[in-house]
Amino acid sequence: MIQMCAINLSDPYMTVTTQQLKSKEEAKEILLALKKFAEEGLNFVVYTHDTRKEIIIAGKGEKDLHELISRFRDEFDLEIDALEPQVLYKTSIQETVQSEGRYMRQSGGIHQYGHCWIKLEPKSRDGGFEFTNDIVHDHVIPHEYIPSIRNGIEEMMVRGILGHFPVVDVKVTLLDGSFHSFDSKGMSFKIAAALAFRDGFERANPILLEPIMRVSVTTMKCEISDHLSVLTLLRARNINVKSKNGKNLIEAEIPLKSWMSFRKQSHESNVVMDINVIEFGYYDEVPEYLYESIIQESNLEGANYTDIFSWEKWGKVNEKRYLHDFVESFWEEES
Repeated sequence: MIQMCAINLSDPYMTVTTQQLKSKEEAKEILLALKKFAEEGLNFVVYTHDTRKEIIIAGKGEKDLHELISRFRDEFDLEIDALEPQVLYKTSIQETVQSEGRYMRQSGGIHQYGHCWIKLEPKSRDGGFEFTNDIVHDHVIPHEYIPSIRNGIEEMMVRGILGHFPVVDVKVTLLDGSFHSFDSKGMSFKIAAALAFRDGFERANPILLEPIMRVSVTTMKCEISDHLSVLTLLRARNINVKSKNGKNLIEAEIPLKSWMSFRKQSHESNVVMDINVIEFGYYDEVPEYLYESIIQESNLEGANYTDIFSWEKWGKVNEKRYLHDFVESFWEEES
């Protein structure tokens, strides 16, 4: 049985972070507004940072994120202070590994037990997440626990491991496991699957991925060499120069982080680029020498993926109560 990931990570390639929230009530209002936006079909991912009292939204580019922040003000009268958007890096694996996750706990007379073996395999870029269940007999793991295993893996992928950046382009096959007729519960298998995925990911030669932008620049012939020098410094690739009507069109693919840095510092440079087009292209591997600095600067460090639909799973009547409990827990963490 094959199932695709329910959490869509294909579109988001930037994040925006709210500045420290002013109150618990503001946090509730923002989360309810985000839930409304998601119900409209907008694709984004939400993280909450307990220590810094921030909400991080991963979305599709600066324009979409700025529009989202504006809607807080226009539709909900929420004046949200947001930091400058940042690059959303992602991670994947390069090797196939098998991994075991076992969760056993005894607390207050309650026993919990979950155990599974999974196989992780890399998929082609933009191949998405694929989950396959190779267990056919309930005496290995009863079928009612399979969704919990898949959910534990999906949430670990969104939460991330390397730099806490989300994991993409992985196939996971559930191979084997065991259960206890009295002590096994869905949550036990969810935790066991998350542990198995973390262990496997760390041994599968993980890599960092960065968004690459397609940029088109119009320039005079005398400026070509200056522009090409700048593009080289920006780690540009697939550079192509075309001539048209006495002008030259330079097309290139540039890492988003490099492009944002250049744009920020361009007022200090003598090179001014006449941009025709800039659009998201694809994700590609980051050079290994940049890993350390990128991970150290990760704004997702210490943040937790937040399922903004989780509260309504208890029914619409109880949604606000469960949201209230979530925010109370979120706010109790030390600042």
